[in-house]
Amino acid sequence: MESAPKKLRFFDLTMIVISLVIGMGIFKTPVNVAQNALSPSIFFMAWFMGGLIALSGALTYAEIGSRYPVTGGYYKIFSACYHPSVAFAINSIILV
Repeated sequence: MESAPKKLRFFDLTMIVISLVIGMGIFKTPVNVAQNALSPSIFFMAWFMGGLIALSGALTYAEIGSRYPVTGGYYKIFSACYHPSVAFAINSIILV
């Protein structure tokens, strides 16, 4: 019994490209930071500060999501706080 040939769908290819970009970034970025840091302590401090900033952003979005639980994400929140055109612009920037 022969099985159908396996094909990659658009979603599969998109996930492969995204994982490649993230993977290359995680291996390339520390090298650049280490080369430009004056000492190992500055290198580790930069990564620690970046982690704190990322954690703060994640906690901020979690708090916004818990206080304003609607479907639509950024667009709904920014259109309620500012204006729908501002929300559209911000979503476009995030998408690009």
